Amino acid sequence: MVPFAIIFSMPEQDDLDRGKEERAYLTTASVEPSIPAEEIEAAKNSIRARCKVAGLLVEDSVRIDGKQLFRLGLKNGREHRWLSLSEDQQIIDVCSVQFERFVFLSDFQAICSYADGYIEAGIRQIGTGITPPSFLFRRLFDNGAGGIYKGEEANIIVKSDEEGLPRVEISKRSEQYAKMIYHRFSVLVTLKISGCKIATHDQALSLLKKTADSIFFQIDLLSGPVVTLDRERMPPGGSRRSQIKSSIKESLQYPKTEYDEAPISLYWYGRSAFGMPLLQFLAFYQVIEFYFTTYSKAEAQRKLKVILKDPTFRGDRDADIGKLLSAIHVSRSGTFGDERSQLRATLSECIDPKALREFLESTEERKQFYTAKGAGQSLHKIPLSNPVTDLRNDVADRVYDIRCRIVHTKGDSGGEDPILLLPYSPEARQLAIDIELVQYLAQSVLISGSTPFRAQS
Repeated sequence: MVPFAIIFSMPEQDDLDRGKEERAYLTTASVEPSIPAEEIEAAKNSIRARCKVAGLLVEDSVRIDGKQLFRLGLKNGREHRWLSLSEDQQIIDVCSVQFERFVFLSDFQAICSYADGYIEAGIRQIGTGITPPSFLFRRLFDNGAGGIYKGEEANIIVKSDEEGLPRVEISKRSEQYAKMIYHRFSVLVTLKISGCKIATHDQALSLLKKTADSIFFQIDLLSGPVVTLDRERMPPGGSRRSQIKSSIKESLQYPKTEYDEAPISLYWYGRSAFGMPLLQFLAFYQVIEFYFTTYSKAEAQRKLKVILKDPTFRGDRDADIGKLLSAIHVSRSGTFGDERSQLRATLSECIDPKALREFLESTEERKQFYTAKGAGQSLHKIPLSNPVTDLRNDVADRVYDIRCRIVHTKGDSGGEDPILLLPYSPEARQLAIDIELVQYLAQSVLISGSTPFRAQS
């Protein structure tokens, strides 16, 4: 028998150095150095004066816990992005950089100076779970000999053979970036584009995305880390968080039902796809889609019964046979009818119309979203204003419209291509309430399709 052993390997000095730097950075926001009050006030006054000259916003406010908050609003496209400086050291740091020369680039943790022709954007690794920022540093700057490059060598400069093109570099974040993008989980590595000819926010944003897409795709092909631009961290939508209905400890019951493995797996996949609204929507839609065969068959059987019970039906008449064929139209996947009608049939079988209306009207935010004129103008409207309307078919049509926009397919009736829904687009970010809806539908369909629990299969 081979004895079990745990082998501990000593970390390399490079890793220790990077770990020290990272720990020092991560504790900056929680351990506030002792700075004289007059120095803090002088820094605030300096920031106020500079903001007034540059036409920027600045304000004093109070956090929910009563702590003072100093806020600086920098330009972010046609809007402003607020820097909330709740720690004294943050105020000193921001005062020490030329923040008025920079603007933020929408959706990204990126700064840009038109005057300097300079863009700097954070890079983070994806697809590996939660990893410390230093992990990406090691992956990018591995020197091939078991260590990582240090100092000036720890960079990747991508040169062009053509004159006059911007300089592209991947390296440790600059001091000004670290002080303006102030977050305890901030990145260590940034993409820098210098020598740019940019005069507007949209030009800078377009250049950043095109450059990043090209560079990061090459890194992926070279079997390097899968990286992306670090996006602006949005506050969680507390109003959409489900309210706890009762005590979990008191309400949890021994399993009475079990769920089909494939759709429940898709459901958990949808629940885990935070920050990926298109993927989340499709995962919940596929939960419903799993039952299309079952419920579209039941719908087809009902249609056949109605036709066959008609006393005028004649089996030797071509027109009557045609009615039968239309009722039992079988798709290539073995389901009955087109996809829209399959979705309608599934929701009709599994969703209670009264419960559906109660869900759609359960919060004022949700109700206003579906009744507002601008809510998804190209999507099917849900007629909530009519209190007696059965909303199941309307909900099915709206969900199907979104599904077609995500996968970019034509509707079953043909017609023009739907407008493509792109990841990270404003339309995608507005899907939150529709995702709540399709999640509710998926939950109801799972419950309807469940079977009695069996401890042993």
